[in-house]
Amino acid sequence: MTFIFLLLLLVAVVGLRAADGGTRDYMSLKMTNSIKGFFLCMVFLAHVQGYADFSHPYLDEPYQFVRRIMGQCIVAMFLFYSGYGVMESIKRKGETYVQKIPIQRILKVLLQFDSAIMLFWLYRRLTGKHFSISKILLSLIGWESIGNSNWYIFCVLCLYLFTYAAMRVFKSNYLKAVVGIFCLCLYYIAIVCWAGKDYWWYDTILCYIWGMLFSLFRSKIESSLNESFASWMFYEFVFSMGFCVCYLYRGASFVIYQCWIVCFVAAIVTFTMRFVIDSIPLQWMGAFLFELYILQRLPMKILKPYLLKGEVSLAGKYTYVAACFAATIVISIIYRATIGKAIKSVLDK
Repeated sequence: MTFIFLLLLLVAVVGLRAADGGTRDYMSLKMTNSIKGFFLCMVFLAHVQGYADFSHPYLDEPYQFVRRIMGQCIVAMFLFYSGYGVMESIKRKGETYVQKIPIQRILKVLLQFDSAIMLFWLYRRLTGKHFSISKILLSLIGWESIGNSNWYIFCVLCLYLFTYAAMRVFKSNYLKAVVGIFCLCLYYIAIVCWAGKDYWWYDTILCYIWGMLFSLFRSKIESSLNESFASWMFYEFVFSMGFCVCYLYRGASFVIYQCWIVCFVAAIVTFTMRFVIDSIPLQWMGAFLFELYILQRLPMKILKPYLLKGEVSLAGKYTYVAACFAATIVISIIYRATIGKAIKSVLDK
């Protein structure tokens, strides 16, 4: 797995260039898609390990070390950029955008998710697996799973709902609205904890809030963090050290854990103020984030009985990973061109 991770790093490094300070392009959709594409690949590697065992003490341990260090941080930037993007849209379009959130955000994601769920359901039925009606219905909103990834979609749906509710109440008072969303997120955390959900259901949700706050105070943050190369280096060092220190004590309390996540996000954002990843492959994957994320487990499940039978060599495992990755890309393209396009055309009417 280390070789695959090094290949991913190579793709990122090849696309590395100095950020355009004049246009501040580091928060453009193109540049943020590169970051999302990189971490989407990290998510893929994390998921594929659940199907193929990569535990060689020398060949895989370097990657496993990086994976342990990063933990749930691999999804933090998705939520941060989502919060930033939503707030930017609200600032530009105001009430018009807010009124469209139930359709263009909540319903659109839900329909795309449910259509993907049907593919998983069909596969599980063909392989002899049966689910109760309640299991299927709860899977359609992401509360349960029938083999698909679900917590992230449920979390995002709740965040969009919280955003709509807070913005309708506080209107153009964006700061109060963000505080309201923050309070609703705390309530969400309490509910999922009470329901016995795993920690990854809630440990990165506040990154959405940090993204919204960054949108509101971006100019002030930039003027401080990126005032000069020396100040940029200072803050990058502080955030990086904060990440390392909080990592050691992240299990002590929820607050320290959140500081660990915040330091990671801050280090990435600060880094991109001076250097961005301008990688076409990563940008493409970032643009296909939903499809690649929600469908990647389907090829993993389908191909496992054929490519991971009995004693599997290292070459066989790499073949499995490559086949899953290629299949995920193919079905993601087909999905967007068919089901995704149909959903978009209906909702845009």
